[in-house]
Amino acid sequence: MPLTIVAVLAVSSACGANSEADPVRSYALGLRADDSADRYRYVATGDVDIRVGDAVTFEFENTGTTIHDLRVVDPDGATLATATPVAVGGRAEVTVTFRETGFHRLNCLVDDHLTVHEMQTLFEVTDPSG
Repeated sequence: MPLTIVAVLAVSSACGANSEADPVRSYALGLRADDSADRYRYVATGDVDIRVGDAVTFEFENTGTTIHDLRVVDPDGATLATATPVAVGGRAEVTVTFRETGFHRLNCLVDDHLTVHEMQTLFEVTDPSG
């Protein structure tokens, strides 16, 4: 299902134990920055279905009008991966193998993007058995 990431994104992920295990699935998920309104957001450019064991490469394209970064955060608040700030028109990639179910976040911590513009997307990592 196509998904626009505004405040909550239904996705799945995992982290923690078995970090050496081979991923169940490996694939890329395109994201783009949208800062055209007061609330900034990440928008998925394809279907979102993340499950425990998946190795997902977030391919981030800054289509906004200012610098953005990308942090993938687990349900406990630990940062799993970080893309350094990306200039307008730039790209970055980060890969995460998800090891636990629950709601994870994509955050932008550049300037006031998170605190004022709420540039955060929640996504749920689900169990691979459904």
